[in-house]
Amino acid sequence: MVTLSDADYLRLIIHGATAFELVHAALQLDLFEALEQHGAMSVADAAKVLHIDEQPARILLLGLASMRLLEATPPLYRNTPLVRRKLLRASDTFLGPLIDVQSAIINAAMPAFTDALRTNTNVGLHRTAGAHGTLYEWLGAQPELQRTFYANMGDVSRRTFAQILDRYDFSNLRVAVDFGGGDATNAIELARRFPHLHVRVFDAPAVREVAEQRIAQAGLSDRVTFHGGDLFADPLPAGADAVLVFHVFEIWSMARNTELLRRCHAALADGGVCLVYNFVSSDDGTGPLGAGLLSPYFLTLASGEGMVYSAADMERAVLDAGFSGTERHTDFGFGHALVVGRR
Repeated sequence: MVTLSDADYLRLIIHGATAFELVHAALQLDLFEALEQHGAMSVADAAKVLHIDEQPARILLLGLASMRLLEATPPLYRNTPLVRRKLLRASDTFLGPLIDVQSAIINAAMPAFTDALRTNTNVGLHRTAGAHGTLYEWLGAQPELQRTFYANMGDVSRRTFAQILDRYDFSNLRVAVDFGGGDATNAIELARRFPHLHVRVFDAPAVREVAEQRIAQAGLSDRVTFHGGDLFADPLPAGADAVLVFHVFEIWSMARNTELLRRCHAALADGGVCLVYNFVSSDDGTGPLGAGLLSPYFLTLASGEGMVYSAADMERAVLDAGFSGTERHTDFGFGHALVVGRR
């Protein structure tokens, strides 16, 4: 466990952009991989392996060691256990996709956070990209950034979706709509786990190509299909006994979430279920840290109206949308909760 003094804790906050770039540079230069391969390296060794001069190598190693990401036995540096768990590409918990999306898309917009607070709009997107609407609409015209974005979303889904598959019984469902299902990562995993189940991914037409390519590569085109449409305007695919609303609730205001959930309610037959699964904040509004740091992204860049809501917020929206009752499941890791609404 990494422990910091109060002063160092504030330093890490104040110099957070620099701390991020130290880690990002180490990944871009394959420093952690090289250290793992060699066991330990000196400044001169690192400079030679990374093809940079010794002064820049010294700066990089000093920065990472000061953040407790490298261990030093002068003159040698080596990876810490934390780096081995989270920053080596072979690790199952590698954070590279998240770091990529932060660097390519999110960080440039966040200096507009104060203005986003004042205007209650996603001015970070408007100023950084010159775009209007939501980040997701803009990404539809940016294929390379869209791939970076969905690589991270797919990674998040893989980490979190396994938990819901282990804790919720999908065996009685026949057809599910993955509402806002993006690149079909969740739909593919669900179909693999339950061979009897058909999944219909409903999302903006701009992600059709990405989704259908992934579905075809998985060999599941007979049971996983993509349906393009406006989440707020177009009818959901008919005939489903479940609608999955995964990582969508955070994007929108409570009023718009209730509107979306009413559409889900209307598309289900009696007895159908709506599963709302997201990152969550605590009901008392005090954390956790992940919720506190992720919420400004939704306001400043993503949509200008969302945040990481509490499970109580999710329950209230589900009931306001007309569902007869809810179940709350909070025994998930990764700061997630599941709220089930029954029609």
